[in-house]
Amino acid sequence: MQKIPPNTSIWLNVMRALAAQAVVIGHANYLFFSYDNASGNKLAWLMSFFGSGAHKAVVMFFVMSGFLIGGPVILAWRSNTFDATKYFVGRLTRLWIVILPALLLTALLDGVAFQYGNGAHLLSSRVPFFPEWWASIEPNSLRTFLFNVFFLQMIIGFQYGTNLSLWSISNEFWYYILLPAALGIYSIERRTRLVFFAVTVGVILLFMSSAKPNDLGRPAAYFFMFILWIMGAILYVYYESKARRMISLTLFLLGMAAFVLFKIIYPDAFGYDLAMAFFALSLIAIAKDVPAARLKKFADFFSSYSFSLYALHLPLTFFLLSFDPELSEMQALRGDTLLRFFAYLLVINIAAIAMWALTERHTDKLRRFTMIRLAAFRPAR
Repeated sequence: MQKIPPNTSIWLNVMRALAAQAVVIGHANYLFFSYDNASGNKLAWLMSFFGSGAHKAVVMFFVMSGFLIGGPVILAWRSNTFDATKYFVGRLTRLWIVILPALLLTALLDGVAFQYGNGAHLLSSRVPFFPEWWASIEPNSLRTFLFNVFFLQMIIGFQYGTNLSLWSISNEFWYYILLPAALGIYSIERRTRLVFFAVTVGVILLFMSSAKPNDLGRPAAYFFMFILWIMGAILYVYYESKARRMISLTLFLLGMAAFVLFKIIYPDAFGYDLAMAFFALSLIAIAKDVPAARLKKFADFFSSYSFSLYALHLPLTFFLLSFDPELSEMQALRGDTLLRFFAYLLVINIAAIAMWALTERHTDKLRRFTMIRLAAFRPAR
């Protein structure tokens, strides 16, 4: 596996940190502010602009994940060094050490918000963020909880509780499965090829069966986001290419072309996602040549808890809102509401850091412990 250059590593952490904050700001913006009477208000326009980046940030996460996870998988298969056990233990420990506590905290926070807070009213006053049909799908049921534990949200059922951000975790997990399985079809052993073929077909069928009455476009979202994820993986494979700078410029121009095309000719969400993916890829491609040593401490700190922040912020925001009478209804953007907004962001970040310290920080220890325990069960040769 090739080593990621120091500058690239730092810039990836910067992108991850900013993307996580963009998701939090975007979701909090949708829950806090009403822009119905904000025409001509420059502050409202500015806040609306920065508060609309949540989905764009998730696209960046997919591209970075493909680069950091998918790329090494491809190279490992090409060099016959892919270790399936080590890989899947690494992926599952990385996800579960954050997702399981996040699900439990979602259950606790939602339970308190609906039982003792103003949770029920928040749902009705925050449409369409929480759709009108949301309560009818039993989002807080044990069944939905278990679907989310095994990354089946959006395939069978929906996200658990108010934690709507968990949709992308399902994508990530199944992409982790799909890529090595698809590559494994070219394995030398016939029996092994059949197993990988069956897994590949199984994942594809899961994607195809994910359409639901309230989410008809889900199969297209799974396949389209996988393309963006694979684009990141391919960039990793060719990252040491002498033409990398030209690749960066080409990706940037493709991003501009996609943005203009879908902005002027055919407005479409997937088109904007494609443009965002090209922009993110171009930044990663050129990052190796851009000095970033002065950003290392900032990047290391704010990116370290980005996954915990992503997994916790929505149910925590909902919980805080349910006990804040001033925000029982969405507010106009003013000095006092903006100050309250930033206070919420600070509290959410502090809570995410605490969750990171208790869980995500110990990912490597859990990974090593799991590998040791698995080795103990392997029969001696």
